[in-house]
Amino acid sequence: MLAAALALFTSLCYGSSNFVGPAISRDLPVYPVLIAGQAVAFAVSAAVLAVMQPALPGGTVYLAAAAAGAGNAVGLICFYRAASLGPLSLVTPISSLGVIVPVAAGIASGESLGALKLLGLLLALGGVALASRRAGGGAPGGHERAAALWALFSALGFGAFLACVAPASDDGVFWAVMLSRAVLLAVYVAVALAIAAPLRVPAARLPLLAVPGLLLFAGTLAYSAATREGDLSVVSVLGSLFPIVTVGLAFAAGERVSGVQAAGIASALAGIVLVSVHV
Repeated sequence: MLAAALALFTSLCYGSSNFVGPAISRDLPVYPVLIAGQAVAFAVSAAVLAVMQPALPGGTVYLAAAAAGAGNAVGLICFYRAASLGPLSLVTPISSLGVIVPVAAGIASGESLGALKLLGLLLALGGVALASRRAGGGAPGGHERAAALWALFSALGFGAFLACVAPASDDGVFWAVMLSRAVLLAVYVAVALAIAAPLRVPAARLPLLAVPGLLLFAGTLAYSAATREGDLSVVSVLGSLFPIVTVGLAFAAGERVSGVQAAGIASALAGIVLVSVHV
């Protein structure tokens, strides 16, 4: 019961962050939004480690955490770019296809695909194709096509994060969070400086900027705790429902899609759940 509640809380946190972050970035520069919350998450995890004083992690943890942080940075940058070009109800299911990356890695290492995962892959990919179609049929418009492409890039980044976060957590979730956030912040700052992105925001808005990152931080901690409390086959599915939260919030905020796109979104979400099932 506790594991299920924690996993559902993970979906609530991730889904809310994916809605709140892009909404904030419509009125404020993107990179301060990306940096602020992750900086708070880094500081909190570093403070916890300072209090707990655990042993230093092994070398492989550093490498896995660095890869996870870089993948997460790419995923979030591309996700925010996609959300600035198209509706979240389209972008979120596509970006959530990142769950396929660790599945593909497992298959490449000799794991069996299984009928459910194969069905999930077909539903997810077919759903993305339908969700990307504009009203009236045909190919998506220019902005929607670009949004779908950026969302696919974000899926690759999130997939790398998902594939690397497990080995990064071998010596504790706070080590994984702190080390991956350090790399993530370094990537953000490097990209922001390289493209001369605006970084100044009114001081009164700074607390608001931390909200998306804190939601992601809370979701990550909840998911880690859920995996320790219950079966991974249940936790992973319940923790993968966050796109439904984002799409639901987007609909509540007034986003509308065609019937074909809605069917595609539903198919993609169902496929993501099936791909996440461990059997």
